[in-house]
Amino acid sequence: MIITLILEDTTIENALKTFEDLYLKKDYPNALLTLEKNQNEIEPGLWHYNMGTVLGEMKNWPMARFHFILAQNSGYQSPQLLQNQQLTEIALDVERLEKPLGAPDYLIKSALIMSDGILVSLSLVILVVGLWILKKKSSLKRAVVFLLIIASPLVADFWIHSWPRYIVTNAKTIYEGPSVLFGTRGELPAGIMVLTNTKGEWEEIVYPSRFSGWVKKDGLKRLEHK
Repeated sequence: MIITLILEDTTIENALKTFEDLYLKKDYPNALLTLEKNQNEIEPGLWHYNMGTVLGEMKNWPMARFHFILAQNSGYQSPQLLQNQQLTEIALDVERLEKPLGAPDYLIKSALIMSDGILVSLSLVILVVGLWILKKKSSLKRAVVFLLIIASPLVADFWIHSWPRYIVTNAKTIYEGPSVLFGTRGELPAGIMVLTNTKGEWEEIVYPSRFSGWVKKDGLKRLEHK
């Protein structure tokens, strides 16, 4: 895995320098401890990126992917982040395991892609066009219609981001119902992203549908979107 370390912010220079020294010495456990001790002092996106970097070096691919996604969700962007995330997903065979099987899978995957900035951009385009039209011929009715049209992609974006998404950190047994008394139907592999419905301590896998069934909540890490 190709790793590029990124260090920023002179206010935490000492902590990051200690982390960099440990990282370069390949003392990854202590590098992780240094990051964990200074989490509140480091910008969230950068913190998640460096966590993913070290975990990738330790071949903990599921947790590396978890932190790389959270780095993006925190607004952190860099070519190194995208490269490392892609390499991590290749190691986890994500493309094959998360490949849609049917129409519901394709709809969910398309919605996730659209929520990655496309819906917000669409609202901005509609806003610009609406202002231009209203400038030519304004009316209260037209303004209300454009506000509703602009709001629709934003509401959809908010709704999609509210879907419970998890990274599977440990392979899980899939059950036919929310109890170990039900029969099993295979294994949920570590590293993939799943969408679920919650019932107590159990999660029903909604996407990818190839792994439909129920799993215990432990071993799943919730992805939050900021």
